[in-house]
Amino acid sequence: MNSHSPSRMCASAFVDDARAMRSRSIVIVGGGVSAGYLTRALVANGLGSSTTVVGAEAVAPYERPALTKGFLHEESPARLPGFHACVGSGGERQTAAWYAEHGVTLKLSTRVVACDLRSRTVTTDGGETLSYDVLVVATGCGAMTLPTSMNGNAKGVHYVRDHADALKLVDAMERGRKAAVIGGGYVGLEVAATLATRGLKPNVVMMEPHVMARLFTADIAKKYEALYESRGATFHRSTAVKTIATDENGNATGVELVNGDVLEADLIVVGIGATAPRGPFEALDAPEGRLGGIKVDGQFRASGEGVEPGSVYAIGDIAAFPLKLSNELVRMEHVKHARDSATLVGNIIAGKVTDESPYDYTPYFYSRVFEHKGSERPVSWVFYGLQKGDVITIGDFNPTLAAFWIHQGKCVGVMLESGAADKIAALPAAVRSGKSIDVDALRASTSVDQALALIM
Repeated sequence: MNSHSPSRMCASAFVDDARAMRSRSIVIVGGGVSAGYLTRALVANGLGSSTTVVGAEAVAPYERPALTKGFLHEESPARLPGFHACVGSGGERQTAAWYAEHGVTLKLSTRVVACDLRSRTVTTDGGETLSYDVLVVATGCGAMTLPTSMNGNAKGVHYVRDHADALKLVDAMERGRKAAVIGGGYVGLEVAATLATRGLKPNVVMMEPHVMARLFTADIAKKYEALYESRGATFHRSTAVKTIATDENGNATGVELVNGDVLEADLIVVGIGATAPRGPFEALDAPEGRLGGIKVDGQFRASGEGVEPGSVYAIGDIAAFPLKLSNELVRMEHVKHARDSATLVGNIIAGKVTDESPYDYTPYFYSRVFEHKGSERPVSWVFYGLQKGDVITIGDFNPTLAAFWIHQGKCVGVMLESGAADKIAALPAAVRSGKSIDVDALRASTSVDQALALIM
């Protein structure tokens, strides 16, 4: 075979493409879950030495959900380096040493304050300018805060967005005497469970009529609220905070409600939702309306004036992407999406994804509480699919419970409490199957297992 044979030419072209790929500069802005999983994908594809991660926190990317779960436990709490990415999916623990070992430049305690999309540069708060061939925005979300006019920044008021926040909260829990939680969503309920476990009997204040109002029906919520109340929590429903009461030194002393009631508290945790500001990336296109974040296509490519296609991506919580399952633009503030979108984009950048197939994601949410030592049982629910149509609830919550969202005769969403691993694993396919459901039989089910069998 001569030196100009087709096989040798193809091999040479492949080597040239690989070299060209490795010579590109990839800058990841963000230090959370998405950044960790994206870096893992790039390293796996031989692009570690081409990659720079710029993270605002002082620690390497980690599994952020731990902050409101095991991290807050009084006994055997989760601590770094135990939950660095990517251990949450069974991967290798990516400490700062891991990044160095794989040639990745890791810039911690560093914020990007400016971005020039035409010159392909970002500027850090230290005045450093970084050039990129590919930029990936993985900044996640921020915590919504109470305004300063309501004393939202008073001493004793806590928000749980990052590792430093969680450390401060743990310290406050060890010294706190009376606690209040503002918000009845994921953060509020997970923190309230820990406070109750520690004997702090939290008052939980929420504007909605029941907990997890964006997902739970009133019937489902009633079961969870009763469990919390049995552990010492008190719920204040359909009300709002007027201000945080403080003493002469600016220390929080309680939560004043709009009806004039004051709930005494020297420890107040606020979990009222998330924001998705674009920050220094304001020139990138945003979705219409109040969705927030950065608009991307089905492969997470961002757009904007001066942006060459494929040169900027946004992943994880910050990305407003087209959800194939419902044909609408959405943002998903969830760890699974953060991992999946990061892995996909890593493979796209590396040239491992050559078609234009859009990201096909099944919405997934979960929570775990009361996992501490001595608890009667852990409380752990999952949800897959869409929240459309009528809801049918089966089970007594002792311990299992399931809820089914039925739309046009099909099951499009399922929530399962304390489900077996094999049942949980089967849920995504079940809600995507398009199978017609015998709704009357589902309503008449006498057990969760019987109901699940009807949708599988």
